[in-house]
Amino acid sequence: MFPMSSQAVAFLSSIFFVLSALAADAFNINKMLSAYPDFTNFNNLLIQTGIAGEINKKHRVTVLVVANSNMAAVNGVSKDAMKEVLGVHVILDYYDEAKLKQLQTKQATILTTLYQESGRAKNQQGFLNMTNTGNTPVVFASAAPGSKLDCTLVKQITAQPPKVSVLQVSNIINIASISNSASYLPDASAPKLRKALAPAPSRAEAPAVSQISPTKPPSANANANANANANAPAPASTSSAVSLPSRDYLASSILMIFSWAWLLLPMV
Repeated sequence: MFPMSSQAVAFLSSIFFVLSALAADAFNINKMLSAYPDFTNFNNLLIQTGIAGEINKKHRVTVLVVANSNMAAVNGVSKDAMKEVLGVHVILDYYDEAKLKQLQTKQATILTTLYQESGRAKNQQGFLNMTNTGNTPVVFASAAPGSKLDCTLVKQITAQPPKVSVLQVSNIINIASISNSASYLPDASAPKLRKALAPAPSRAEAPAVSQISPTKPPSANANANANANANAPAPASTSSAVSLPSRDYLASSILMIFSWAWLLLPMV
């Protein structure tokens, strides 16, 4: 057998380093949430709507999860409306408790959500207003007109900085323009949640957004395109939520690459 050249050693080492980095960098939101029984309903809905697969593809994302006991607000709604509502609970940036503490008091930050990225949002439905009121925990509200400021941060559940953070919020974020739409009407085929929602506290109107606005609201042309996209047939939901390579798959890939490299070494 020919001795392994230094170039071959360097080549194999590079492959091993890259694949190891990919394995360490990957995450699966369903596996993360499966360790917390309080969020089984939310986790199951992420799978059923296909939102979990979209989350797993992101490089920086924050998921706002709701406990089983506070999920009745979406009980029985259509799958399309469910996907829209869950998409609003996925922020396309990384926020953990440490980062939230850095927010300036009584200033609103506008956040872009997965629903906005879908192209189906209109009237600022795809944006969230995150505010540190100074007297209460951080508050989340839809930036859509008529939405209520009724969702507060409870605690951080888990995180893999700087890729994914999971924050628990008090309840489903109210989006007036979605909840009043025809797609939000009960669907007989939609999954039913088992636990009832306790009576909600009185709701106050969301304050006007000021100062911080890292993402511009959609233009008139963007709204027109979004409306056109909304009329197009929605893609079929997938039952599988795993979109990134699993650790078993990566391990198999590493073994296969080393096997081929070993056979090719005499030719190096």
